[in-house]
Amino acid sequence: MTDLSDFSGHEITGSGDILDLSSHQKNLLLVRPLLRLDFNKLSHTRDDGSYLLEGIDTNYLCLAALYYMMEGTALHQGFTRREVIDHLKGLAGTMQEGLDELSRQRIAEIVLDTLSNASNKYVEHKESYFHAPSGQMHTIKFRLIRFEADHEDVYRYAPTREGYLVLMGMLDLEVEDYQVLIEKMLLHLIERGRFQQALELAGRARALSIEHRQQIRDFIIQNARAPGSVTWRKDINPRLSEARGHVEERQSVDHAMKESLTKKIRDSDSFDAKGALSGLHKLLEAANFQRMKLQVEISSAGDKFLEGQAAGFRPRRSSGLPDLEIKTLPEVMSKPVQLMAGIAESLLVSFYPAVAPKVQDLSNLFDVLLERRTRSEVQEEEDDDGEISEFPEVPPPFAPELIAKVHSWLDSKMLIGTPLYLDQVLKDAEEAGLSFMERKAVGYELYRAFADSESRYPHLHAQVAGEYESPVVSGDNLRFDPAAPNEEVSREDQ
Repeated sequence: MTDLSDFSGHEITGSGDILDLSSHQKNLLLVRPLLRLDFNKLSHTRDDGSYLLEGIDTNYLCLAALYYMMEGTALHQGFTRREVIDHLKGLAGTMQEGLDELSRQRIAEIVLDTLSNASNKYVEHKESYFHAPSGQMHTIKFRLIRFEADHEDVYRYAPTREGYLVLMGMLDLEVEDYQVLIEKMLLHLIERGRFQQALELAGRARALSIEHRQQIRDFIIQNARAPGSVTWRKDINPRLSEARGHVEERQSVDHAMKESLTKKIRDSDSFDAKGALSGLHKLLEAANFQRMKLQVEISSAGDKFLEGQAAGFRPRRSSGLPDLEIKTLPEVMSKPVQLMAGIAESLLVSFYPAVAPKVQDLSNLFDVLLERRTRSEVQEEEDDDGEISEFPEVPPPFAPELIAKVHSWLDSKMLIGTPLYLDQVLKDAEEAGLSFMERKAVGYELYRAFADSESRYPHLHAQVAGEYESPVVSGDNLRFDPAAPNEEVSREDQ
């Protein structure tokens, strides 16, 4: 079995000790042409020296151009240059209503030239990045758009694969939805035999598991800090129940994928395929380990919430120091001003705590301060006041008449000076015709006599003498010997 503790402290890759982030770097470099235009906006000026792109969001215009070209591929094979320019001119005019026709035309052309790399003779964009497995700098070449002729020899713009990746890679999905999407893609890649791509995607799945666990952990911690301002049934329990169900579904999918991978590893003859499959199996184990820890945190959230609520009702511990408001401050205020001015500095220092209180983490403090609080809707008060269960009254196990009869019979037996055994007394009670409940009362009274302070017979001392088992009682067998003079307990003391 794989030791899951190996996955808790570091990233797991198939590339040795150094972490391979090549796919992340490539995706990040795809937006560098857009960022470069935004960074160099002030380099574009009008004839009068004013800045052409001041107040213009070039990032939006670039993404809007890619999206417009994508829509064009659904109708034709893309849009012509004039159609793209007109669309961008309209967007630029929306951003700044006072723009003239020439300015809007130039802005549209600058955006289109940036996407097509016109400043570098329309060749591919070229960016460098550090390739961790080889330890060297590599170069990535890509195009964001293409300008090709359709079947009617009309040249049209359309996004390339990298252009689609810029658009689709920035979708703002919830982490739970993203996990489901990644799992479906993993299953598809594994079934198609594209194990290397599945290995890269499994790294994202593990990162998503960590992100989801962090979100739920922050939610639990935030509510545990202020248990009086939230309601468990309405505010906390639904979110945790939803998270618990989501984690259970992901674990079942992980289990199915790991079984499929194990079978493919056994059946595969390719060494490279086995290596990729083994790395993929380890990453799935690591993602599942994060979900297991999240399950533990969700299960213990209720106890933490109850501890926080109980702390709010915990009384303050009494202190031997004088009360500050009742005794100390009134006496200080009654002193002359000159005297107080002389001791003010040392007095103020004495008010400081001996140990400085812990300061809240700044990131959490800013989250609390910047949190947008929605106005709570006034809801009708619920009539559910809870239920109060009455404690059932447990009747005494033995009736007073039965106890009196047992004491009368047992007193005569316990006056015998010779050692007595519990099993022998119960046997004598059965021979004397005592009922089952009467014999049970006899056993109860003899076990009670094991403690000298509770014994009805102070002249006897009980000690354990083996074990005894019968339908009436079961436990240690007791032996009663005459008590020593210093051990005898008088009736008055009892």
